[in-house]
Amino acid sequence: MSQNVYRYPSIKAMSDASSEVGASLVAWQNQSGGQTWYVIYDSAVFKNIGWVERWHIPDRNISPDLPVYENAWQYVREATPEEIADHGNPNTPDVPPGEKTEVLQYDALTEETYQKVGYKPDGSGTPLSYSSARVAKSLYNEYEVDPENTEPLPKVSAYITDWCQYDARLSPETQDNTALTSDDAPGRGFDLEKIPPTAYDRLIFSFMAVNGDKGKLSERINEVVDGWNRQAEASSGQIAPITLGHIVPVDPYGDLGTTRNVGLDADQRRDASPKNFLQYYNQDAASGLLGGLRNLKARAKQAGHKLELAFSIGGWSMSGYFSVMAKDPEQRATFVSSIVDFFRRFPMFTAVDIDWEYPGATGEEGNEFDPEHDGPNYVLLVKELREALNIAFGTRARKEITIACSAVVAKMEKSSFKEIAPYLDNIFVMTYDFFGTGWAEYIGHHTNLYPPRYEYDGDNPPPPNPDRDMDYSADEAIRFLLSQGVQPEKIHLGFANYGRSCLGADLTTRRYNRTGEPLGTMEKGAPEFFCLLNNQYDAEYEIARGKNQFELVTDTETDADALFNADGGHWISLDTPRTVLHKGIYATKMKLGGIFSWSGDQDDGLLANAAHEGLGYLPVRGKEKIDMGPLYNKGRLIQLPKVTRRKS
Repeated sequence: MSQNVYRYPSIKAMSDASSEVGASLVAWQNQSGGQTWYVIYDSAVFKNIGWVERWHIPDRNISPDLPVYENAWQYVREATPEEIADHGNPNTPDVPPGEKTEVLQYDALTEETYQKVGYKPDGSGTPLSYSSARVAKSLYNEYEVDPENTEPLPKVSAYITDWCQYDARLSPETQDNTALTSDDAPGRGFDLEKIPPTAYDRLIFSFMAVNGDKGKLSERINEVVDGWNRQAEASSGQIAPITLGHIVPVDPYGDLGTTRNVGLDADQRRDASPKNFLQYYNQDAASGLLGGLRNLKARAKQAGHKLELAFSIGGWSMSGYFSVMAKDPEQRATFVSSIVDFFRRFPMFTAVDIDWEYPGATGEEGNEFDPEHDGPNYVLLVKELREALNIAFGTRARKEITIACSAVVAKMEKSSFKEIAPYLDNIFVMTYDFFGTGWAEYIGHHTNLYPPRYEYDGDNPPPPNPDRDMDYSADEAIRFLLSQGVQPEKIHLGFANYGRSCLGADLTTRRYNRTGEPLGTMEKGAPEFFCLLNNQYDAEYEIARGKNQFELVTDTETDADALFNADGGHWISLDTPRTVLHKGIYATKMKLGGIFSWSGDQDDGLLANAAHEGLGYLPVRGKEKIDMGPLYNKGRLIQLPKVTRRKS
């Protein structure tokens, strides 16, 4: 298998691989494609040795180790005066916009909201945009495995949130969610049908709650628990009541009842509520997001694609009770048996995902945690769950156990990975949120792949450091897991379909306004990818760039991209198609199990496409909605300076 088989240039075989000496010379003009060109640029002759993109700039000093996907031009010789006179001699690396690709589409409700709240794309208005997912078209390409590839490729997964379908701006005539009122804030309004059935290898339904949670959603959780037990009481013993530690859905209507934005016909709507939802709490009867995922999996099977489904428990807002539950043998048993029960109700699921944020460490304010005992209790919990699933389902219908974990080594150390890994099938490493307004003291990258170069010892990356409180990286988290004996094929690397932003950014000092109100979509400081496409990140003209006074910048040391507007110091750290491509390449190089996104309902397909291409999948001919190659360019190169502060 050649060096570049798993990289996107190999997808685009050279259409005219002629290498005749003396082939016609032309001036460099942002040539793109699979034809072989001999071009003049800056008084030299260059030849492309692979598929070339418009943003590849000829350069005498290109390293021979640079991958072809970074720059396909190879220096041949100096041009003669006669050749320069005949053909010209461009010498400025300008890459003008190309032909327009229809990435965006007009959404009147979003535009009306911009006017109503005073949002402006350049950051000069109010911080929140409330952009709907409707502003972008679905641009998922279809991919297949290279027939020459004999090794299994890493997988592409995504979490799907059970609140993504809501948007209170939708008219009553078209909105079937009786749980929403006119007072509710605008929502994402993401339509599950935007995701083709072949787009992912695994989708992870998010989230189930644990009975006993006392966090911000405790009132909703308690309402569902009370409803369950009232239905059990009225069932004359046919339904068992539930106790502390039992998992429950948080939104019966969204999970089991609605048909809006979940790919179901209106006549399948169920009037599910906490008072009556148990009659719909099974695979055959469910509508809502669970019913939509059921149908999506069936459509994938019809298309010859294996789509796996998992359900996740906990998450940032509902991790407050894990520590209490895990230390209590009776509650652990209840937790485990309720997972078995859910699998029986919904056999479409092949895995359960535990998203405890975080064992033995702080998460959301108010969460209980035990630095000494959470790790061992976590191991015991997962061990007991593995044993119960083996008894209930055996090996033929085996159910997997996965977890989501922090990418901060100090928190990862608390999870007892050496002991817990044998009971796990996959570990989804949340390699994002390394930076964010308020909690970060200095500007940093939100989801960078590598540590900054100043952390290296020569060419050696820094060892995993539990005392680090900034300049985190995905690579450090992955290397920590490997050091704990975790098999690489169990590890999945995360990418973010949203950015992290701040105000008052000074890139020379890395200071920013920690109390400011930065740009966001539904949450300040967290602009979602749909919103970024509509307002600050331009992917429509065959090159990635900033817009509305934002500039795309690239930190090549950390392999991270950001959008920066010096007027006001708006900094948005984000994953782009380029950075996700590189994460896929990294996952392949490290022989990881795959890469995944938080969350699939924040992507129009561009980032999922880049994930596939980085992992080595090939676009299916005739089913390529967008050529991704033009979007893999870097922005203006920057380096964030070293900040020496460390924990005391």
